Amino acid sequence: MASRGEVVWAPDPFKSAGGNPRPWFVVSADRLPYPDEESIVVAFTTQSHHPGSFAVPSEAWIRGEPGAQSHVLPWSVATLKDDIHIAGVQGVITDDFAERVTSALLSYLGTSTADEN
Repeated sequence: MASRGEVVWAPDPFKSAGGNPRPWFVVSADRLPYPDEESIVVAFTTQSHHPGSFAVPSEAWIRGEPGAQSHVLPWSVATLKDDIHIAGVQGVITDDFAERVTSALLSYLGTSTADEN
């Protein structure tokens, strides 16, 4: 089971030919309907050209810090089946950083007219 704050490797939906796995940042907690089977994740990248991305500071890494500056894209969300999609764990980032990312994600999901129907 993936845990909140982990950076995991899973399929890359951004590559048309499938390609190698890419890193994802786990933001889900125990509130999912199937917490032992699925995780909500956001994209993790070394590309810094995305306005609004969160740079992961060195002090946020608990373990597994890569050699390059990394960024999290809180609007690029996926649900992974832990036993099918997750190929390994890159490392772990602090809960404080996970909370910042989760808050940003939730801000993108604010009230809309669809919620009022």
